[in-house]
Amino acid sequence: MNIKKPIFILGSGRSGTTILYHLLAAHPDVCWFSNIMNSHPDHPGLGIFNRLVDLPRIGRLIKQSIIQKSPTSYIYPSEGERIYSRFGFMDDQKTLKPTKGLREDAFKKNVSQLQLITGKKRFLNKRTANTQRLNVIQTIFPDAYYIHIIRDGRAVASSLLQASWWKNVPIWWHNGKQPHEWEQEGKEPIEFCALHWQHNVEEIRKQSEKLTPRYIEIRYEDLINDVLGSVKRILMFCMLPLSKTYFPILPTTLPNMNNSWKNKLTDHQKKILQDTIGSYIQHLGYA
Repeated sequence: MNIKKPIFILGSGRSGTTILYHLLAAHPDVCWFSNIMNSHPDHPGLGIFNRLVDLPRIGRLIKQSIIQKSPTSYIYPSEGERIYSRFGFMDDQKTLKPTKGLREDAFKKNVSQLQLITGKKRFLNKRTANTQRLNVIQTIFPDAYYIHIIRDGRAVASSLLQASWWKNVPIWWHNGKQPHEWEQEGKEPIEFCALHWQHNVEEIRKQSEKLTPRYIEIRYEDLINDVLGSVKRILMFCMLPLSKTYFPILPTTLPNMNNSWKNKLTDHQKKILQDTIGSYIQHLGYA
C-alpha cells in the first residue's frame, strides 16, 4: 500500500475546516473521500467518479462548485464518517491506540485503492472526529501531514449553538454524552459549546508536539482575508506543487462570519463565554 504523506485537516467543528477542505480538494494532486463513496462505504471502487474532476471542462466546473460549496455538485468532498465507521473508528470516545475492533490495515487499503483509482499522489481528508484519535492516525500513517485551522472560540460557540444537528452529537470529552443532556441538567448550552471548542483545540495542540515538524497551524481569520497567500503557505508546507491551473479558480477572499456572534448572542451568553474560555482565547492571541 503505497500511501505517502497523506494530509489531514484538523480543527474544532465550525472553525473553517470544511472551507479549507474544499479549497484544497480542488488541487490536481490530491484525492479525497467523495459523497458517493461515503453513501456506499462497502464499494470503494466508486472512487472512480472522482476522475470527473480531471476532465477538461466539466472538471473545472466541478472544482468551482466544490469551492463555492454548491449543493448541486455531483462529486463532493466528504468527511467519510460512514467509511471511518465501517473500519471500526469510534466518534464518541477518545481512542489512544488501535483496538481489536479497529481495522487499520483495511482502512489503509481503502485509501490506497482510492489513490490508485484516481491516479493521485496524495490523500486529503478532513474529519473533525480525528481530533480525539490522533495517536491512532499517527500510528496508521506515520508520515502524515496535519493542518490545524483555529478560529475565535466565541464565533465557534455561537455557530454551534445555531446548528440544528449539534444537540444530538455524542461528545468525546464528555463520555459520549450529547449536548441536549447538558441542557436538560439545567446548564447553559453556550457554555457547553465553548468547552467543546477549547477541548478540541487543546487536544490537537497537545498532540502537535508528537506531530512536529509535519504540523502547521492556520488561523481562520488569515484564511478568509488572504485565501491565496494562506493556501500557498499550506501547499509549500505539505510539499504540493503550486499548480498554475489551480490558483485561478480560487477566490482571493471569503466572507467574514467571525463577528456575527456579537449580534446573535445575549449579554448573558457573552459573559458566560468570557468566564468559560476568556483566558484561553487571550492565550491564543484573540482580543
